[in-house]
Amino acid sequence: MKRPLLFIFILTMIVFSANRASADPFDMALGGKVGTPGLGLELTIRLLESLNTRVGFNAFTYGYDFEVDDFNYDADLNLFTAMLLADWHAFGNDFRFTGGIVLNENEIDAVGTTDQDLVVINDNGYRADDVGDLKTTISFNNFAPYFGIGWGNAVGDNYFNFSLDLGVIFSGAPNATLTANGPLASDPDFQRDLAAEADEVEEEGENFDIYPVLALGLNFQF
Repeated sequence: MKRPLLFIFILTMIVFSANRASADPFDMALGGKVGTPGLGLELTIRLLESLNTRVGFNAFTYGYDFEVDDFNYDADLNLFTAMLLADWHAFGNDFRFTGGIVLNENEIDAVGTTDQDLVVINDNGYRADDVGDLKTTISFNNFAPYFGIGWGNAVGDNYFNFSLDLGVIFSGAPNATLTANGPLASDPDFQRDLAAEADEVEEEGENFDIYPVLALGLNFQF
């Protein structure tokens, strides 16, 4: 988590320094968010009358299960994103268009087990005891674009303001690594079959290559 937090801190300081000298009262707001990216904190700064910038982060963990061939995977979707966004209030009201860049450390960590004596990996049969458990990590592009729409202006007319975000993070194609802890773990032939199995595991990550964002926020101006 250190790299994303450092990234957020540096961006926040840059934006804050650039606006501090000319900021009027209520030009900044700090908010909390909850939604599909997880729980988050966010700083909003007014740049122009109809243009704001936001920097923040979101984090959470969801648990779920999936199956690939003879293995049942106990998985966690670990969410962590840092966002640098721009809000354009094109019509002079609370409706806005949003775009920006996301530091994307969302990933899926999973352990696959089987209750069978024999398993098939890349069309080759193995004793389950020789394979052991399978461990996988499915990751995505480190940087991803974000596009969306929303409602609410954190630096509007009130001390407290609600906000709604609806958009997508284009996470990119998933990349899976797959390892085993059985006696065959270092066997070259088994390693080739395991690499082929990883390609099938990657397909599970395709459910998240375009990650939907639906988030509600409460902001306080200061």
